[in-house]
Amino acid sequence: MTTMTSTADKAGADGAAGPVDRLPGARQADLGPAWPGIANDRGRAGGPASAIRYHQFRTVDAQAAGQFFAGAYHPGWRLSGLTGRSAVAHRRCEAGALTVDDVTIQGRVALEIPAPDGAVVIQPRAGSIGVAGAPLGPVDFPILIADDMPCLLQCNGARFDVVSVAAEVLHKVAAEGHAPLPPQIHFLNWRPRSRAAARAWHRTLDHVAMTLASPDTAHQPLIVAGLAPLLGGALLECYPSDITEQDPVNEPALPETLRGAMSFIHRHAAKDVSVNAVAAAVHLTPRAVQYLFRRQLGTTPTEYIRRVRLERAHHELLAASPPNVTVTEIAQRWGFAHTGRFAVVYRQKYGQSPHTTLRHMTAGS
Repeated sequence: MTTMTSTADKAGADGAAGPVDRLPGARQADLGPAWPGIANDRGRAGGPASAIRYHQFRTVDAQAAGQFFAGAYHPGWRLSGLTGRSAVAHRRCEAGALTVDDVTIQGRVALEIPAPDGAVVIQPRAGSIGVAGAPLGPVDFPILIADDMPCLLQCNGARFDVVSVAAEVLHKVAAEGHAPLPPQIHFLNWRPRSRAAARAWHRTLDHVAMTLASPDTAHQPLIVAGLAPLLGGALLECYPSDITEQDPVNEPALPETLRGAMSFIHRHAAKDVSVNAVAAAVHLTPRAVQYLFRRQLGTTPTEYIRRVRLERAHHELLAASPPNVTVTEIAQRWGFAHTGRFAVVYRQKYGQSPHTTLRHMTAGS
């Protein structure tokens, strides 16, 4: 059985619907409002138009579920592995350039999520959610899908939020605090920059979701208009990007021992730094250091060392005086023995090849 409703204040289940209402395999049924509390506001005679739309979809049919996810997102998501009569429930709250979805999927499934035009964040709520190819196993932090970072989720009895923020919202928010801005914001990692940043995002999302679910909010367009920038700002603060990237070595919210380990890496980045050396410097075991980096930063000490060295190489390229220096020399000086692999990771972070950076400095000399 497949059911779908869509409400926008007085429109009710028969009101004008977005793309999700035209999905194949979905049968409309008047189940009442698709979001808690909206029933009290439907049919408010002469009231202002609603600033929020609510959609609801439920099914135990695998084919209908697959068709729904292919049409509910752009580019479409691919759902696979749904068996038997496992239930799928999807509730959407849509407010202009912001959508917040509450998704529940029974059983084990895979969700292939292409990179969107803006940014999508998956916020785990219950069950097990993992990212294919990630070394961390099931995750409990928000997962970013953006730019050239598609995602394959492995879900088992999972409930999660899907937050979609339009690119223009992110750019407008970023423009208020960063200048000059690149034509497009590039995120550098799908994991939050720290546990503290993830907690701040989570609190903001909970506030926005609660505000959107309130029956009074739909008739307060000024409040609704402020929610997308609020969540967009929290997203930009949560994930490292080419406009907000700051090393968290001095972030007070991080444990002092971890900040000490990070500081040691910064001081000795030009040397042969090992995890054992980092552990000895802060009087911990290597295993404890590994745990600290994974738990607080979502990375490993080795990956963090590589990141610091990549930043040092970038700054050296910017300050280089060609033709007396080459990309290969700088890469090798910072521990990147293979110039081709160095070029790949450099482009992923800085949006251009190291040779382009060096040529740019030559032209500007």
